[in-house]
Amino acid sequence: MRHTLLHIAIIASALAALAACAPMLEGQRELGEVDGVQFYELKAERQPDLTVPRGGAHFMLLNGEPTLLGGITDAFVLEPSIEYYSDGKWNKVPMKYPHYYGFTTLLPDGKAMLGGGCAENFGIGQSWGVEVYDPATHSTTALGIMDRKRAGVSALALADGEVLISGNWLAADAIEHYVPGKGFSQIKEAATPRAYPYILQSAPDNVLIFSGSSAYGGPAEPLVDRLHGEPFSEPLMEEWDMHPYPLSPCSGDELCIGEYTYLIPALAHSDGHLTIIKLSGEQFSLLEMDHPFPNAAPDGESLTWCAYLQVDRSGRKAWVMGFGADGGYYLGCVDYDATLDGGKASLSVYKVDTPDSQPFFGQPLLLSGGRLLLAGGTGMDPGLDQGKESYFHCGSQSWMLYTDPATAAARQSWGWWLAGGILLAGLIAAAGLILKRKRKIAAEAQPEDDSTLRADMMEQMLELIGEKKLFLRKDLHLEDIAQELATNKTYISLLVNNLSGTKFTDLVNGLRISHAQQLMLEHPDMLLADVADASGFSSRSAFFRNFKAQTGMTPMEWLESQKAAKGR
Repeated sequence: MRHTLLHIAIIASALAALAACAPMLEGQRELGEVDGVQFYELKAERQPDLTVPRGGAHFMLLNGEPTLLGGITDAFVLEPSIEYYSDGKWNKVPMKYPHYYGFTTLLPDGKAMLGGGCAENFGIGQSWGVEVYDPATHSTTALGIMDRKRAGVSALALADGEVLISGNWLAADAIEHYVPGKGFSQIKEAATPRAYPYILQSAPDNVLIFSGSSAYGGPAEPLVDRLHGEPFSEPLMEEWDMHPYPLSPCSGDELCIGEYTYLIPALAHSDGHLTIIKLSGEQFSLLEMDHPFPNAAPDGESLTWCAYLQVDRSGRKAWVMGFGADGGYYLGCVDYDATLDGGKASLSVYKVDTPDSQPFFGQPLLLSGGRLLLAGGTGMDPGLDQGKESYFHCGSQSWMLYTDPATAAARQSWGWWLAGGILLAGLIAAAGLILKRKRKIAAEAQPEDDSTLRADMMEQMLELIGEKKLFLRKDLHLEDIAQELATNKTYISLLVNNLSGTKFTDLVNGLRISHAQQLMLEHPDMLLADVADASGFSSRSAFFRNFKAQTGMTPMEWLESQKAAKGR
């Protein structure tokens, strides 16, 4: 007993010393107001560096891991690799082909398809190679070639696995698709040559394709292609450039605020001023806002807003990236909640403050709890004109931003490094040896024979997940359950696989789908994107994929079947 108390004291001392070395994240400080828009300071917390300086990469959350795909490195050299964050560090995976200015889209099975991009360093030429990245195995597989070489290209994966592809830079464009088992083929010519188009689902059986950028530079014709049907002219495109940030994977999920409803950033043809356009089905309209995006910060630094936007559906907010003439990095926060009831969206602006240097210019990745992760990016050269990036200088730093005050207040800023003297190092080492010995004893006590798996432990696990509603957590892993039950993840995996006949992820997704079905029955008018978010799914596409896999129907088909059964 005396030794146990000593062990606890040692561990407690080590943790207390760590806490003293890393204070709580500072609150958001007001910086002033410009044209009715309040500015705040947003502290950044340093994360591990990337394995290589990287800019121009697509940034996605794949299998719960922040993942950078492709891009360039220093000297404007193509970087044919992927980096994913796991176990406290960034890990590098080679790709088959470089895909700078190519497309990335999330497939229904959770894998990512990458295709096209520049053929040479310095952003020259087009390519047509396509591959698939599997985040479960961290490996890539060559898939073939597109119907034509492409750069400045976008893609959208549909629920049945078909992938639509359009867009090209300094070359002819057309709309093509990939059909599993059949490969790539052209569907039809594009109504107008485009680069970096939006490809967004507008109905269960139709898709819109449009962009503000011509394939040969300058504004595109104000024409919107339909996958099924004739193109139509959109008057708003005559005034506003709906040109997506070319390095953002445009799957639609990052823009979606409701069923077939999206927020799209647009730049004015006249002066480059930013606004937000709302797309519902095939209807384009300006989002009502209480104040326009400011063109200067409180300290006088002139601002340029980037046509890149990311929606946080749970917080009813959208984040827009911007930068200052003096190298400042800014995030515009559009609170669109009031617009769902006919009101106006409110705008606030955050200036990112990093302790020792400015972050490079790159798109942020939205994580749970309102967190935004910055990783790598291209540099801003003060010697260049405002709004110009230096593609010859890329960053390797990564930073976490806590935009939700509640999350920031609760966050213990332990950091990724340990500070302290010899005494602290000794305490940590002693605590580590004790914990290692405890874990070894616990592991040896686990059954090696599947026949000794405990049914009562399985029941306890299901009760734990159900009572605490752990399945609603988007980042739930085996390790979390193992920690709650004071065992290891290997044993929990054996337990689930052998006693339930299914995998842990399938079991959790089954609970999520049951929760989603209950929501749909109780709130039949609830948007499916909100149902997916409230049920623990990381994206609408993941919700649709898992729902159909387990029920044989799409969510809408299932809901209609329930209504029909109730009416009989």
